[in-house]
Amino acid sequence: MGTFVITTLGCKVNQYDGAAVVQLLRDAGLAAAGKGKPCDLAVVNTCCVTAAAMVKSRQAVRRALRRARRAVLVCGCYGDFDAPAVRALAAELAPPGCHVAVAGHGDDLPRTVAEIVALLRGEGVSPSCLAGILPARDAGVSPACVAGILPASGEDDWTSSSAQANGTHNAGKMPATRAGKMPASRAGETPASRRLAVVARNDPADAHLPPIEHFDDHQRAFVKIQDGCDAFCSYCVVPFTRSVVWSRPPEAVLDECRRLVAGGHREIVLAGVFLGAYGRSTCRRNRWDHSPSPLPPLLEAVAAIPGLWRVRLSSIEPGDLGDDLLAAARQCPNFAPHLHLPLQSGADTVLKRMNRQYDVATFLRACERLRQSLDRPALTADVIVGFPGETDAEFEQTLRVARAAAFAALHVFPFSPIPGTAAWSMRNQGPSPAVVRDRVKELAGLADELSRDYRRQFLNQTLEAVIEKPSRSRPRRQAMTDRHVTIFFDPPAGDPAEWTGLVRQFHVIADADGGLAGAMR
Repeated sequence: MGTFVITTLGCKVNQYDGAAVVQLLRDAGLAAAGKGKPCDLAVVNTCCVTAAAMVKSRQAVRRALRRARRAVLVCGCYGDFDAPAVRALAAELAPPGCHVAVAGHGDDLPRTVAEIVALLRGEGVSPSCLAGILPARDAGVSPACVAGILPASGEDDWTSSSAQANGTHNAGKMPATRAGKMPASRAGETPASRRLAVVARNDPADAHLPPIEHFDDHQRAFVKIQDGCDAFCSYCVVPFTRSVVWSRPPEAVLDECRRLVAGGHREIVLAGVFLGAYGRSTCRRNRWDHSPSPLPPLLEAVAAIPGLWRVRLSSIEPGDLGDDLLAAARQCPNFAPHLHLPLQSGADTVLKRMNRQYDVATFLRACERLRQSLDRPALTADVIVGFPGETDAEFEQTLRVARAAAFAALHVFPFSPIPGTAAWSMRNQGPSPAVVRDRVKELAGLADELSRDYRRQFLNQTLEAVIEKPSRSRPRRQAMTDRHVTIFFDPPAGDPAEWTGLVRQFHVIADADGGLAGAMR
């Protein structure tokens, strides 16, 4: 039938979408290509959450165009953010006879995959079914005369729709375009000089991706239960690429979790773009009714699946840690005591400029409630350094909050201005690059110190952990605890690869760089 490769960048939700695309391709009869070998189809599941992610997405597209012989599929958020850039790369690099499809979240991804599979089979798909497909350079087809085919680079046949952004924090209204994409580039126009468009779709095609049965190369399986965001944090592009807020039915989630456990996965991570909005039609809490959240009962139902070692939440906003969710976490003996709480800044003034839905007091109160509810939970967070207007005093407040929260780990990022977001217009008001570098270094140093302090409380104790896949680049085997702390260990002689995925007990011997050193019992 044919071979494929897939590259997925970005968040756990994107990782899940990539696994679902793999499921579609395997169900259609395609097989994964060998490492480094040419393939019939290359898929790039892109990300655009930061400027660095966009660069990586474009690099991955270039590699795919060089490797694929017959077709390339570009999906994910960058396909919504800047499809013209993808088309330009295709026009430059696609080999003769190679078709290129761009499918953002406003497009029908399962249908696009089916069309590509039909092309690979030589089934003579009619042009009207090729929505989103860019013909190969030598195909002899004029984009202007084929309905639904993306225009060649430089052409502009995009039409406006009546959908508009609903973000109150963004200046003005931003008209959405067909399939939620931005208009193709006009002369002298760049993504930085035009506004983003919101994906306009009431029935997102992502909702119709097939359930996955295995999460390749992962001992933990990510299961998407919620997608989309309309909170419009001023720095964030996600509401423009995943604008439709929707949730999967509990029955579908449970069915997929059972399949994954039956397939050998011992841990399930429930993931969402805005996990606290599970079962809600919006991520803006001031628009929620007073009905109970359906997330706690779903968590309890997943935790009750026989054979499941751990269930984990991917990320949760501090304002969504209600009494019912904390009670569910306490009542589930296999709930992983690890919560990721996006902080972003420790200064209320910065949080307000970011349009976040909480203040510092709410965040620290959530940390305290978690420690009262769970045994030595690992609290991790994201922090953006150098947001426009960030003063020395505001950064010092972030350092104080990090110490008060006693994080087990911190993900530190320099501010990345994204064209079209509200923060883009403030991008020149931030501290200098040198100051941002120094602040990132200082906060990263504090994060290392806090991580060591957290890990050392487990010295000379016995912890359970799931053994990860061996790697040639790592001389020691690794196992991951329920608190998301890595244990490095030397396996006995004749270490079988079949140990991967097994849950074992480890006696913690010492602290180690980035984790703990232990001996398997």
